Amino acid sequence: MNTTTSFNGSRGLRYPAPDVARGFMLLLIALANVGFWSYGTGRFTPSTADRIWAFINALFIHERAYPLFALLFGFGLATMVNRRIASGAGVYCQDLTGGLRAPSAAEVSQAREQATVGARRLVRRRGLWMVLFGLVHGVFFPSEIIGAYGIVAVVFAGWFARKHHKRQLAVCALVLLFQVVPVLLSMFSGPDGGAAASTAASTAPTAAAPTDSAESVLSTLPWFVTNVGEWFSLAVGVAFTTMVLPAAFLGARLADTDLIAHPERHRGLLAAVGLGGLALGALGALHEILVPFTSAQSWEIDSTLIMVLGLPGGCGWLALLALYAGGPTSDGRLTGLKWLLAAVGRRSMTAYLSQTLMFGTIFVIMPRLTGNPLELGMAASAAVAAVVWLVTVGVCAVLERLGEPGPFEALLRTAVVRMRSPGPPGGGAGAPLVPTGEAQARKTAPAEEVWITGAS
Repeated sequence: MNTTTSFNGSRGLRYPAPDVARGFMLLLIALANVGFWSYGTGRFTPSTADRIWAFINALFIHERAYPLFALLFGFGLATMVNRRIASGAGVYCQDLTGGLRAPSAAEVSQAREQATVGARRLVRRRGLWMVLFGLVHGVFFPSEIIGAYGIVAVVFAGWFARKHHKRQLAVCALVLLFQVVPVLLSMFSGPDGGAAASTAASTAPTAAAPTDSAESVLSTLPWFVTNVGEWFSLAVGVAFTTMVLPAAFLGARLADTDLIAHPERHRGLLAAVGLGGLALGALGALHEILVPFTSAQSWEIDSTLIMVLGLPGGCGWLALLALYAGGPTSDGRLTGLKWLLAAVGRRSMTAYLSQTLMFGTIFVIMPRLTGNPLELGMAASAAVAAVVWLVTVGVCAVLERLGEPGPFEALLRTAVVRMRSPGPPGGGAGAPLVPTGEAQARKTAPAEEVWITGAS
């Protein structure tokens, strides 16, 4: 099945750019996550290859992969909302009129409102299931990201459905201020104040640092319990205090344009954003990279610069990948590397979870079975991450040839569809306009709702 349409027929055309971007993004995710499993296993002086890779990673990957993930997540949610509202409003109007007359303006408005409510419920259901998926995944990999995106979907479902762009902008400004203001205050509060502020900032995420007795209690808990606690704190922190939320809102705004759907119409703009965004992201990391090689002193704002300017870096990756993917073709077919990347992108949840399975097998299970610890430097770890990604490419390519979705995408769709909130029987107060309206809208909606990163 070499087309850009969905698995369930041709009801919804899939634009290639988001799928291709997701497929490549999972390579960046693998390169970013491998350090959780492997760094610290090697007890030797870094090689030249390690230093070169560390330089490349800091410039173009660190704090770039997850903003790219969030951009595509927000884009997917907004696209899903747009399609659900369009299809749902049509169904509700037909139910109101019986298909015998044109609906009035009031009926159109009422039908659109009901469809918007249905879209909000859909986003929230998906978010709740993503949190559950993330919880299970977090038992084994506390730094996983599905739960954080699920929290964003649950909390801001209404904002995505009703396009509260001003509120989204205000929240983005608050997140930025939360990141920048404490560091700026510490920089300009003098030597003593700066040191104190720096200490406070460094301990802020763990303000409730455990005492010795608390640490001894924690050390007696099973690893899966402590992993869940770490997962929860990381998921909440990532969802509300990093650039994930601004990136998701920005991605949702992109869904109301044709920049990603039809990148062939905006080549100049996308090229400028791509090169400029990557350059800006690299510039944010440059000072911290150069400190070990020069007499320069570390800046307190370095880590904040890397995080904040990681969002332009993620935008740069998305722009260049959209340019590479191009727009939909007349026959809806992809070939070569684009086809492979799109096959992975359509199964992004399966590929992402498979990475954890393979990393755990390589760095935890096999060394314990063999009794031989695996000691790898940064460059060798990156090579392992690339191989893991290539394995997921092969698996997804086979599934694409067979015309099958990824198993976790199928599971998520089944869970979301079955988790329904039916209205009161008999069409009483609070019931849908027509009891079958939302169910019918679900049946006619495009099948792209399957994917973890949303429709495309």
